[in-house]
Amino acid sequence: MGPVIRWVVLALALWGPALAQEWRLYESRGHTEAGPGPWRYTLSPRTKEAQELWRRLAEQYRDHLRAGYRVDLGAWRVYFRGGVLWLAPHCPGADNPACYTFGALPVEKGRQDRFLLELGRLLQEGLDRARATGGSLTLSRLFRVELPRGAPPPFRASPSGWRP
Repeated sequence: MGPVIRWVVLALALWGPALAQEWRLYESRGHTEAGPGPWRYTLSPRTKEAQELWRRLAEQYRDHLRAGYRVDLGAWRVYFRGGVLWLAPHCPGADNPACYTFGALPVEKGRQDRFLLELGRLLQEGLDRARATGGSLTLSRLFRVELPRGAPPPFRASPSGWRP
């Protein structure tokens, strides 16, 4: 590998995470008189541009779900079965754009790929944390799932910000 390629790879490794931070995972915990409450994790877009892209994608995803289709979000799949919204394992090795449901939007495919890959990574991280501590995970505009500590999938979910 030549010196120029090494510098490019190093620059991408160092700057890649900083450039691709369109999502954020909030972690919070309420407190009551009885002591600490359950953990809450919320996954939402960070920038105005990301918020607008997610708003349009989430609208399409909700329409898919209402019509009886599934929505693939990397390692996880959201779908209705028996009138209940479910979140189930889907695609191992979710670093593949083929593991995602893409929106019909006037957005460059590479841009949507990066956006969804980051969403998938943080969704997995949030679910791992929620399963480890017990609590809830909300993906803004799409679903909320309550997870007892160590619960195995699939997870029963509820719509977040919309009605089926």
